[in-house]
Amino acid sequence: MPSFQRKGRLAWVLTLLACAQAGAQTLPAADPALEVRGRWRIEQARTEPIYDRALARLEFGADGRLSGHTSCNTLKAAYVLEGERLRIEPISTTKLRCGRLQLEQEDRILSALELAATARVRPDGLLELREADGRGVLRATRLPAGE
Repeated sequence: MPSFQRKGRLAWVLTLLACAQAGAQTLPAADPALEVRGRWRIEQARTEPIYDRALARLEFGADGRLSGHTSCNTLKAAYVLEGERLRIEPISTTKLRCGRLQLEQEDRILSALELAATARVRPDGLLELREADGRGVLRATRLPAGE
C-alpha cells in the first residue's frame, strides 16, 4: 500500500477517534436551582397526601423569594438554593380562619418547609424536598403555564 494511502487512513482513523472522544464527553449538569424555580402544586407533605390541592402551591422565584398557599393561608419566605442544598428563612403567613382539616394540612406544609434541607427535581419531573437525613418531607408537581 502506498504511503499516501496509509497516511490518509491514519488521518481518517484519528478523525474518528477524535469525534468519538468528543461525543463521549459529558455535558455539564443543569443547575438544580434552575429546575426548582417556578410554580408547583403540593401533592404530599410530611408523608400525607394533600387533601385540598386546589390552592396548595409553592413558587420558588428567581429572586430568592418563596411564596405559596397552604389552602388556608398565603405564605412568604426567603430561600437560598446552592446545588441541592436548600435553606428556607422564617416563613410568614396570613392568619385567616380555616377548618380543622385545612389547618392540619397547613401545619404539615409549613413544618415540611421548615425541615427541608435539600430540593431536587426527579427525572419524572416531581419536586422533592428532603430533610437533612434524607427523608422526604414534601412532593409537588410543576404547574402548567397560566395555571
